[in-house]
Amino acid sequence: MKKLVVLLFVMLHFGYIIEAKENSSKEGFDVIGTKENTVNGYQPRTESISGDITGHTLTITFNENVGIAHIIIKDSNGVYIDRENVFSTPDYATFYIADAGYYRMDVTLSNGEQYYGYFRVEL
Repeated sequence: MKKLVVLLFVMLHFGYIIEAKENSSKEGFDVIGTKENTVNGYQPRTESISGDITGHTLTITFNENVGIAHIIIKDSNGVYIDRENVFSTPDYATFYIADAGYYRMDVTLSNGEQYYGYFRVEL
């Protein structure tokens, strides 16, 4: 049973890195596709929640009123890097990501909807 749990964890981690690589840009600027966090697929939300990475600066923009948003940034190992609440939308949140690597942003709205996107920070 322990082997199965470890194998599932490794597979999820590997899939996380592959998806992050697929969503990254070689130019250092990437518009992050924001997807709904559901079991049966995803619904893009890039129109109202968008993110871009320029160098080491991540900017998440809320283009319409989505209520209060709780943002969490995690590295490829699932370690929390930063978090912030946006209380008034439309608005934006800016994060400085010091280390190069692959990351995931998770956005939870006050109505319980959850969205995510992957991005890469280069040296």
